[in-house]
Amino acid sequence: MTWHRLRTERLIERLVADLRPWQIERRIRTHRLSMAAVLAIVLPPLALAQPFRADLASRLADAMFDASIATSAMIFVTGLVTVLILGTPGRSWLWLLVPLVACGLWLVSESASIAVDLFREGWRAWAFETSPQCPLIIGAVGVPVFFALVGVSRVGLIVWRGPIIAIAALSAFSLPATMLNLFHSLDTGAMVLLWHFGAITVFSITAAFLLSRRIPRGLCDWLGL
Repeated sequence: MTWHRLRTERLIERLVADLRPWQIERRIRTHRLSMAAVLAIVLPPLALAQPFRADLASRLADAMFDASIATSAMIFVTGLVTVLILGTPGRSWLWLLVPLVACGLWLVSESASIAVDLFREGWRAWAFETSPQCPLIIGAVGVPVFFALVGVSRVGLIVWRGPIIAIAALSAFSLPATMLNLFHSLDTGAMVLLWHFGAITVFSITAAFLLSRRIPRGLCDWLGL
């Protein structure tokens, strides 16, 4: 699928056609600030609702574990920066590649972890562990974060709707996946890829598929898109 950037004249026409009375714009800004406040209040207690994993101190001494967390966090950070930057007209589309590079680094890090586990433990590194709570937490936390990211890039959505939605989804669902590393014990890179990357992929593709073509009118009004 190919996305074409709008010309400046067409972008101006779209923005002018979507002008709203200041009362509506103020209500939209209130909605956005309310969502940001709710996330700021809810996410920290949700993250601290369970204790840190018992072996966190020893895991933080492992360079592979640190690289996994750092590269996973980079996906959210670079995605947030990209969404904010592309909310300003005239920015280069190359910014869309930055979160993808971060995601690639995370996959490389996890693949290296799998290789190390295979060298140390053999095929036991592929031992299957059930962890259905991982996708549930990633989805529950990622959905509101996704809507918050989408809501801060109105111009970006007009110019690059599909890519912005995809990047926002990838970034939003990577945030709880990163946090889970601090609380939930998944000791092998294979399990992280299965439960974390698998959940991120499914949720991101679903969000991009459902919203890239047509965003529901009610959601557009609530987010001010």
